[in-house]
Amino acid sequence: MTDIGTDAASITAPTQPTTRFMWWLGAVTMSVSAGAAILLIPLAERTADFFAWTIAVPASAAFIGLFYLALAIMAVLALRQPWWAPARAVVVPAFVFVPLVLVTTLIHLDKFHLFSGGAPARAMAWIWLVIYIVTAPAFVLGFRRQRRAPGGDPPRTVPPSPWVRVTLGGLAVGLALEGLALFVAPPLGPSLWPWALTPLTARMIGVTLISVALLAASAIRADDRVTGRFATIGLLVFGVTALAVVARYNDQVEWTHPSALAYLAIAIALAVVAFAMLPRSGSAHPSTVPTL
Repeated sequence: MTDIGTDAASITAPTQPTTRFMWWLGAVTMSVSAGAAILLIPLAERTADFFAWTIAVPASAAFIGLFYLALAIMAVLALRQPWWAPARAVVVPAFVFVPLVLVTTLIHLDKFHLFSGGAPARAMAWIWLVIYIVTAPAFVLGFRRQRRAPGGDPPRTVPPSPWVRVTLGGLAVGLALEGLALFVAPPLGPSLWPWALTPLTARMIGVTLISVALLAASAIRADDRVTGRFATIGLLVFGVTALAVVARYNDQVEWTHPSALAYLAIAIALAVVAFAMLPRSGSAHPSTVPTL
């Protein structure tokens, strides 16, 4: 078993472990997110046949799938180590993402394949609805149990550079504002987004942007490259794959629209800042090394 430290600080303030309930909730989140990412990214052009609702513009389907992809990767990494602090940076955005997706689903319930489409699409629509109804209260229960677990956060040993915190903070604010605008007022889509959106996809993309903003805020809050490394990896994955989406579906992007340039700038900045925030080899402090 890995030694987690024998100094007095470690004895008086042990690192808080992830509770068993939250670990299993993370495992479910990983499985659901991986499934959604597969249906939305490689099968972006087949949502009418296999997804919970039809997404007419494949670029929208793929973009919505990006947060699921990042969430699945972050969940896998978080599940492989026992500590709560690194996992918290992943769970907090998911905690907000789930109820917002549920609200969006209920607003646009008539668009879902609950009683229409082929058998795979109808099955996915019902699975989607049940998952989001169940997981929303499950996250609340999980956080309540986690708060009662003994221990605290590990020491901050590798803080990010000031320019990284400032830049990432600015990106988080910008993404949150744009996401909130799309969620609250979907008709703003044509002025804020570089390809055509329906009210449903506008809200889902808004939820995605809000969640990525919270992921960035979680990385800033960790104030440590090691503790916040899973959130940083998620941001890097999202930034790089966001560029891949517009490269793959470049014919659907209105490149003359100012929002296209803004999209590229934010995706590149997110990827660059996330890469700069990654911990270097050998920088992990003992309290975040997986137990063997």
